[in-house]
Amino acid sequence: MREFAEAMKILGEPNRLRIVKMLQERPAYVCEIAKVLGISMATVSTHLSVLKRFHIVEDRREGVKILYSLSHPRNRDIGRLLEFLKGIGEDWEVTIEDRKHLHSIEDVDEICSKEHREV
Repeated sequence: MREFAEAMKILGEPNRLRIVKMLQERPAYVCEIAKVLGISMATVSTHLSVLKRFHIVEDRREGVKILYSLSHPRNRDIGRLLEFLKGIGEDWEVTIEDRKHLHSIEDVDEICSKEHREV
């Protein structure tokens, strides 16, 4: 129960919830998520490390970039929570706008290199 309660608290943070909603759409790189959320890559990385600790997201290295996607949590109840979240917030303006912004990104390498220069 404690792990589930902690996962609920973690997913209650607005930027983490936005990240999960984005990753329901498609896997994304840290630089893309940062661009969509309008926050630093360091902050996004911190959020992703918390989500990764609870096996909500997983990563895959692609050269110097790391691609994040939703994972299949070991805790069955957390998995059910993520499944439940798929039907929640689909009509939220922020979800719609985040996904539009994510889909509008055409050159990931350009965005990632630009983000690195700005950090």
